[in-house]
Amino acid sequence: MSSYAQDVKNELSRKFDEAAEFLRAELIALLNIGAVDCDGRKDFSNSNAAVARKVITLTKKVFPEARTEIAAVRTKKLRKTMKYFVRIFFTQSTENFSAPDLHQREEKISYLRGAFLAGGSVNRPESQYRLEIVSANKDEANFLKKILTRLYFNPKVYQRGENFVTYLREGDAVCDFLGMIGADEAVERFEIARNLKEVRLQVNRLLNCDAAGVNRAIDAAQRQLADIRLLRRYRIKVSECLAEAMKIRLENPSSTTRELAEKIFITREGLRNRFKKIHLIAENLRQKK
Repeated sequence: MSSYAQDVKNELSRKFDEAAEFLRAELIALLNIGAVDCDGRKDFSNSNAAVARKVITLTKKVFPEARTEIAAVRTKKLRKTMKYFVRIFFTQSTENFSAPDLHQREEKISYLRGAFLAGGSVNRPESQYRLEIVSANKDEANFLKKILTRLYFNPKVYQRGENFVTYLREGDAVCDFLGMIGADEAVERFEIARNLKEVRLQVNRLLNCDAAGVNRAIDAAQRQLADIRLLRRYRIKVSECLAEAMKIRLENPSSTTRELAEKIFITREGLRNRFKKIHLIAENLRQKK
């Protein structure tokens, strides 16, 4: 079963811009982050077959004179996943991809799409909200941060081992980013999961509040019963209104103060005051014992 991040990449791998400059921006990002230079060629690697195929398609569109080769290798890790390698041979010297000029907003978005396809990951929306793009060098990470900032995001960069990570961690930011780069299906799933998550949190808060209220009511009833039984054991005389409160509590040991107040037609606060007076009498009695 594929992960949410892989589903996002599969969706984005099917998306192609129409303008040549946008296609070029996406390919440059893919190669900057996912490929290494080797004797005038680019060696791209990725664990997603759809991403590897997109690199080949984009290369043919942007550099029709280039030649590509692809290979798949099963990794030796525990899950033994496949890794796909695309080797790109250029007939002329490779252009400087490190800092492309991205003048239009659409170019910036295309570049970010390619960057995510090459080195991105995103948590499933049911868990914590976090999207990140891993780069091999600090300059590339800061370049991504610069683009995101110009598009009104608030990215952060930190070093993880030998790599640098540009990331977003707010739910709205992650959702907006995915929508911006064209992952419409992923956004719909994200929104549904986020809404369910918020509903569950709200329900849990209400249940916790209800549970706490029930526990408080039980504790209060137990204290009131203990006070009343103490007064009755020592045959303490009380006023008629206090006697009424004692009687209704003994007859309804599990009822709430509100329910008891409704039975004798007084306010809940009025009944609480009666129980407070009963408690004071009981406490004075306990101290004398």
